[in-house]
Parts: sequence; structure tokens; C-alpha cells
Amino acid sequence: MKLSSETKELITFASVILLVVLAFSYYFFNITGIRVALGVLFVSLPFYFILNNFNLDKGEKFVFSLVFGITIFPSLVYALGFLISFKISILIIFIVLLVVGYLVRKLYKG
Repeated sequence: MKLSSETKELITFASVILLVVLAFSYYFFNITGIRVALGVLFVSLPFYFILNNFNLDKGEKFVFSLVFGITIFPSLVYALGFLISFKISILIIFIVLLVVGYLVRKLYKG
């Protein structure tokens, strides 16, 4: 798989930014800060996959997925958490959002 120079530059830039954020989080909040920073990125991942199917710039997809990951994901987990355990609801919502991203990709491209 060949990557364009623009994609390589974006991956390098994102890696440097991630390392800076993780170093900042670790310096001020120790390992808890790293866990929170990685958690925000992790819960934003399904929304990035969903938004990847639409005609948006990479920066727009990244910012919107972070916003959706910070707002929608915890809201869905909180609502489901009233019915079942919160730890299980985190996993269920994450899997459901990944499946939605897959289905949107299949329906949108198909």
C-alpha cells in the first residue's frame, strides 16, 4: 500500500501532536492524564469511521469526531447504564457505533 506524501505528512503531524498531548497529560496528571487522553481518542474512533463516509476534509472529520465522542458517546452510555452495568454499556455502545460505521459505509458506497 503506497501512501501519498500528504498522507505521510498527516500521519507524522498527528503522531507528533499525540505525543505532545500525552506528554502534557502525563506531566500534569500522571498516568491518569494519559488514560483520559487516550480514552477520548478511543471513543471518538467510531464517529471518525462514520464521518469518513461523507465528503469532509480530514481536519473536519477529526474535530467533529472528537466533539461527538465527548458529547454523544457518554450520553448514550449514561442512558444505557440505567438498564445494565456502566462498564458493559461502554462496550455495547462502542460496538454498536462501530457496526453503525460499517453499515453506513456499506450503504453509502453500495
